[in-house]
Amino acid sequence: MNPRSKDITITLIGHAHIDPVWLWDWREGYETVKATFRSALDRLQENQDMVFVHSSVAQYAWMENHPRLLQEIRDAVQRGQWEPVGGWWVEPDVNLPHGEALARQGVYGQRELERLVGRKAKVAFLPDSFGHPSTLPQLFEQSGLASFVFMRPSAGEIDLPSNLFRWKGSDGTEILSWHVECYNTNPKFIDSSLERNLHWRPEYLQEWAGLFGVGNHGGGPTRKAIESIRQLNNTEFWPTLKLGSLEGFMDRMGQVEHPTFDGELQHHARGCYAADSEIKRLNRKAEHALMTAEKLCSMAVQYGLTYPKAELTKAWKRLLFNQFHDILAGSSIESAYQDARIEMGEALAIASQWGFTAMQTIADQVDTRLRGTEVEEVIRSTRWDFSGWVTDYGDGVPVIVFNPSSHERSETIHVELNDWHTDDVHVMDEAGNSIYHQLTTPESASGGRPRILFHVTVPPMGYRMYRVIDRPGEVVPETAPMLNVTDTVLENQWWRLEFNPRTGTLQSLRDKTHDVELLAGAGAQYLIIDEPTDTWGHGIKSMRHLAGVLTCERLAVLERGPVRATMRAHLRYGNSTGHQDISIYRESPQIDGTGNIEWHEKHMALQLAFPLTLTDTTATYEVPYGSMVRPADGEEEPVQSWLDVSGTLRDHRGIQKKAGVALLNDSKYSASVLGGDIRLSVLRSPVYAHHDPAKLSPDIKYAYQDQGQQSFRWSLVPHAGDWKAAQVPQKAHALNVPLPFVREYVHGGDAPAQQSFLSVEASNVVVSAWKQAEDSTDAIVRLHETSGQDTETTLQFQGRTLPVKLRAHQVLGLKITPDGVSTVNFLEEDHA
Repeated sequence: MNPRSKDITITLIGHAHIDPVWLWDWREGYETVKATFRSALDRLQENQDMVFVHSSVAQYAWMENHPRLLQEIRDAVQRGQWEPVGGWWVEPDVNLPHGEALARQGVYGQRELERLVGRKAKVAFLPDSFGHPSTLPQLFEQSGLASFVFMRPSAGEIDLPSNLFRWKGSDGTEILSWHVECYNTNPKFIDSSLERNLHWRPEYLQEWAGLFGVGNHGGGPTRKAIESIRQLNNTEFWPTLKLGSLEGFMDRMGQVEHPTFDGELQHHARGCYAADSEIKRLNRKAEHALMTAEKLCSMAVQYGLTYPKAELTKAWKRLLFNQFHDILAGSSIESAYQDARIEMGEALAIASQWGFTAMQTIADQVDTRLRGTEVEEVIRSTRWDFSGWVTDYGDGVPVIVFNPSSHERSETIHVELNDWHTDDVHVMDEAGNSIYHQLTTPESASGGRPRILFHVTVPPMGYRMYRVIDRPGEVVPETAPMLNVTDTVLENQWWRLEFNPRTGTLQSLRDKTHDVELLAGAGAQYLIIDEPTDTWGHGIKSMRHLAGVLTCERLAVLERGPVRATMRAHLRYGNSTGHQDISIYRESPQIDGTGNIEWHEKHMALQLAFPLTLTDTTATYEVPYGSMVRPADGEEEPVQSWLDVSGTLRDHRGIQKKAGVALLNDSKYSASVLGGDIRLSVLRSPVYAHHDPAKLSPDIKYAYQDQGQQSFRWSLVPHAGDWKAAQVPQKAHALNVPLPFVREYVHGGDAPAQQSFLSVEASNVVVSAWKQAEDSTDAIVRLHETSGQDTETTLQFQGRTLPVKLRAHQVLGLKITPDGVSTVNFLEEDHA
């Protein structure tokens, strides 16, 4: 068909893309939103056939400060001339946020949108986000969104069967998706914009559509652009052009058969996954702090806490705004991150306050006495220090450890105590059993505050009481072989780690259980990568141009047990210094690392490398609410808290075995796998907000990203078989959410010494959220199937046994009332 035939109809939809933060701060973004909304409303009044679409509910919320303007928007929505789209708080990056954060984009976005303008959105709208994982169709559907509009990756970055297709997600959910050619138009060249869009149309369609309007810094449809469209429509050389509705176009396209695409919509701007480490670290901390606070508050409601719904909602909105793609991806100006750090800090502060309050509420009710007695005052010798803290050398200091995970946690914690002037420290569980402990270096250099390290086991979504006590001569029964430590070796019953004293790297990691060597070269080595591209990393697929390594100035044993043994390597490269600690444990097979880098290099990246002996490898990366197998081809990929490389290795007899190694992290989002070589990108130092083809001037002093102190934690999880049996997602959650605790005084109470409020029987199902419903005091519990298996299991919830069925990769919401259980979507609406 002639692409210019009048039989072809092109629906043109008014739009104004507004980055609330990018090359400007949010204040200028606010001003742009207000001016653009005014202009759009004026164009709608002048053109009754025009429809304007806009996303980003946070921008509508700003207009509550301008009630007359907001009322005009409501009126336009009611007339059908203004279509709210997106339904999320902002247009976020969707590779980096936790899946639950994307769920909250829908929860708070759609609810507020309905309150502000009278209706929810129907079309998911992320034209400018930098790639999309295959879990999104399910997340859109659960947000009440029936179709999807996006632009990135562009035609040169991905091979799609059509620019209009049905996108099949990893759980099987499908959503009609429109790959737009562009979301901005220059009113002076509207004809060339329409020309490009015509070539974007699939040949089998007689109808097509396009967005028009000035964007990025707002603007929207102009009189000149509208006039040009009408003039072009009156010529015989153009298809039929009409102004119209996005929802109407997507509804009509939903009646047509389209090809299906199964997979991710990647990649664009791979350098963003490693840009601005600090904002990404704060994002991870704030996400988990909020989810943890909600779970702790839900536990504490059983003991009288009033659930702080309004406060936690405010904190979530602060976080969600700063997951906007140009903020979280690291592509904004330096000053914008000063605002972002303040707002993420506010979210963290609120979460921390309410999490602690919830733990205190429960601790008040726990009977913390050493012996079963109704007498409250059993303290035989007490003393007050300058802070008023009571120390009881008879009944000790109860430490109540909480577990915000839906599986049992067994790991090491450290507790500092004030004004404890005895070396006869012992640790007991609630039954009086002695536990190995270790005194480590306290944070203060002033003395009088011992830091005590010990191993705990805490029931799922609950708590357990331990006790630090003065017991001279107490002998702890042997429960595990002792740690073996030399100047270059750390060894426990599971692993033997051998360090190279010249490089500070691991030269051997031996699995003693299966008698295999896991390292094919220097492990836990920091590589310096030459990375001269712009902030986005435009044009790159991998970051593997080696410029050097962090060299070792000194290797030293930091801790020798009995609970934990740690080796520290002091490192240097150019103007940068740092140290790395690697630890093993007496009672746990985990291998932990901490990297502390003082970074002062420019146009370079830093990677942590583990070359493995595995062959025939499969690389699996965590994505929001799921995981994705990707080629082990060395290309840089977005990742969340874990990635796994599984394959084949040979033992000392040459026998092949299926095995793998997972690398976990607490704040990083970029990694690559080449064969058996894992690299985690730790940081990257381009100039802030430098976009090709702009050239950097030697006469200007630019601000570079990731300068100064960088700190992060990682863990290695070697395993037999694949990652699913090793429960890698649960271990990654544990790394990101250390077990919180409170120090309590001795008192009576009705609550037991340990308790579980909620648990799931199946190991492949986790509870990602436990919160109070938005419109009631009922409980909302969100579960996620992690390993790709249809699963029937049971949920233990406050004494009730609830059968649960999940399909592979499903995110399932339950609304639990005193009378029963119903399945709900993210919006807490009934959902089959």
